[in-house]
Amino acid sequence: MAGLLAGYKFRDYNPLIFDRRRTPGKKCTGIISYSTFLNLGVSKEFVDRYFKDIEIIINNKYHVYIKTNVLRLNREKLEIWLSNELTVKRPVNASINGNIVYYNNEKFTGDIIDASGWKGKAKWIRAIEYELSPINEEKITVYIDNNNPGGFSWIVPLPEKTLVGSISYSDPLRYIPKVNSKVLGIHGGAIPRVKPKFSKNAIGDSTGLIKTFTGGGIFGISEILQVLLTDKYDEKFKKLSKEVSRQYHLTSLLEKSWRISLNMGLFYNEKTIYADKEFDFHSLLFRFSN
Repeated sequence: MAGLLAGYKFRDYNPLIFDRRRTPGKKCTGIISYSTFLNLGVSKEFVDRYFKDIEIIINNKYHVYIKTNVLRLNREKLEIWLSNELTVKRPVNASINGNIVYYNNEKFTGDIIDASGWKGKAKWIRAIEYELSPINEEKITVYIDNNNPGGFSWIVPLPEKTLVGSISYSDPLRYIPKVNSKVLGIHGGAIPRVKPKFSKNAIGDSTGLIKTFTGGGIFGISEILQVLLTDKYDEKFKKLSKEVSRQYHLTSLLEKSWRISLNMGLFYNEKTIYADKEFDFHSLLFRFSN
């Protein structure tokens, strides 16, 4: 996604994209803020649904409500479309050295954007998601449980299907919400929880600009996309790095005091959080309104 979006931004220069995946179209939940979507600069045809309400259920007894402005981006559809619009070589294992890309005994020089993914140490959390037949629901529901430290589960109702998933350091299948609906498909993977790592003119997971708790990387992509190959890159990276680092340390603290932290749900029970910017800047969610 990061490399394809970067290529699309510079499409007037006929960029060449090297992709190690055999085919485009990665499946993911794809919940992003409206402002993040606008920064991507793509058509609304890739939006499956808009949401104003998220309900968080803690230990099946505390209910916290979030008023927000988010949407479901159809990442699979968008990646396929971007790939058809650009010149992409796949599957390849290209390597970067300065301003040179090496591939198949050839050298390619020019302005290089690294979107090759995270490299280095990480705390990896496992994710699994079912695609079920549609249900009659308007809001996103998130479940947080004492027995799943650092993880959570979700139900995202869409017009043509329902996304039901979970992330966990142990077995995410244990925490999949029960929904009486037909299974249409299943996918999964692993998400790195890391602190950002500066690399000039990089984008996507290779930067570590990934929202720590939710694993969302599109926010970081959308922000960096605006400053790629400009002198504003360093300043933007520094700002985003501070926020993601705060999220990383807050998440680490929550994991160490998980049961105690979830009991704080008593003070949030039946309250509403108004979160727009806070959806991306999670560290702001420690503020709430009645």
